[in-house]
Amino acid sequence: AYSAYSNLRGFIYQNKDKKNRLMRIDELHKFSDGTLTDVHTALDDRLKRIQMKYLPKSIWRKSDKDRAAAMIQAIDKMLKTRRIMRSLERFVGGRMYEGDFRMLQRTI
Repeated sequence: AYSAYSNLRGFIYQNKDKKNRLMRIDELHKFSDGTLTDVHTALDDRLKRIQMKYLPKSIWRKSDKDRAAAMIQAIDKMLKTRRIMRSLERFVGGRMYEGDFRMLQRTI
């Protein structure tokens, strides 16, 4: 259940415990990558008018669509920044690689 929140620039989503939570566009740093990806997918499906069982059937106004597009852009930017930071941490040795180095040598 993803719906636009009227007063703030944000959306109400259901977390894994089925509780409604408010995700504001200026507080995206508080959420995990999985939550951001789930909200991004649901909002993108909603903007593209894809019919899913988990999405509400209400009609969105143009302002709701604009707000969803802004939220999707902000989520994309946050996820990209996190990916870059993880990559840089690996580069300087602050984060361990999860991959197998033998596979890396074979592809080079």
